[in-house]
Amino acid sequence: MPFTATPLVAGDAFDQASRIAAEADAGLAQRPDAAAEAAFLAQCWAQVVELGWPATILAEEDGGAGGSFSDLAALAGGAGRAALPLPLAAACAVVPHLLGAVPGHPLLAETAAGAARICAILPGAATDPDAPPLRLAGNNGTLRLSGQVAGAEMPPDPTHLLIVLDDRLLLLPSTTRGISCVVAQRIDRRLAGDWSFDSVPIPSDAVLARGEEVERRAEEARDLGAVLTCVEATEAAGALIEQTIAHLSTRVQFGAPLGTNQALRHRVAEMYVEYETLRGLVGAALKAVEQADRDAWRSVAFAKLRLGHAGRSIAEAAIQCHGGMGLTDGLPATRLARRLIMAEYDYGDRFFHARRLLAAKRH
Repeated sequence: MPFTATPLVAGDAFDQASRIAAEADAGLAQRPDAAAEAAFLAQCWAQVVELGWPATILAEEDGGAGGSFSDLAALAGGAGRAALPLPLAAACAVVPHLLGAVPGHPLLAETAAGAARICAILPGAATDPDAPPLRLAGNNGTLRLSGQVAGAEMPPDPTHLLIVLDDRLLLLPSTTRGISCVVAQRIDRRLAGDWSFDSVPIPSDAVLARGEEVERRAEEARDLGAVLTCVEATEAAGALIEQTIAHLSTRVQFGAPLGTNQALRHRVAEMYVEYETLRGLVGAALKAVEQADRDAWRSVAFAKLRLGHAGRSIAEAAIQCHGGMGLTDGLPATRLARRLIMAEYDYGDRFFHARRLLAAKRH
């Protein structure tokens, strides 16, 4: 059952990201606890910043490389091969696109250089059921921010928060009085923060922009993050199928390779069908975004909708084919499976995107 996944966007950037992701995966496997993993992730982040990944699609006048979205997709795809647990979609696409609402803002250059590490909070961010959502309220002419956000993906030691709320784009230093954060690791080893805002005063210069332009950019930023997540997950699925086939071809049981078992061969065939279907939809979404198609959001929504089902299906099948080994943290396939499952929830799960498509059809 030979199989080698073909990259959605091949090239030097893909190869570089694949190598870095593999090295990071091996390094994380040697870290004994969460604190050591977090410190190592900070080193990995410094490495990708030095290589200029956050500057990829930023304009040269803003300190960026002036690259294309395809260049960024190649990096995300290569990183997906080993589930690199860094917020590439957020840092390299979502944040730059939001900051684009304020051309020439000095934070653009700081983002490109890695001096600014920004956690983006988009409309509809997750909250705990019993916690108050984010809200802005006026008090003697001063806006104050209150509420909580749960599980916001973030870079190591974020310096700023970039928040879209009530058609406003807010920028706040993470050390602002009244802001607190509880950091945790998701099952795919990415850092996430539960942020709390206790009547935080918002100075006028913290409101970078407001109005329909902010709302439009927030929607576009979510779709950019979603399509990069889909690219990353597709490459992770391809790598996972490769590893599953290799395991079934070499693991011997009762005197024969597991790959001779017809039921397992059928299971792999199902994984492949799911993968190719996902790959086709993601490829179409990526093309639509690159060409600035006015209806690109539909292609992104369909791709993300499919990822919700295909990612979980491929992940579960891979774990089953690996047997008891598939439940161990030390197996690369297990780490890929966890990333595939979690990818659905980044930038809208299947239900969020299904509602978008249904709402558009009614109108």
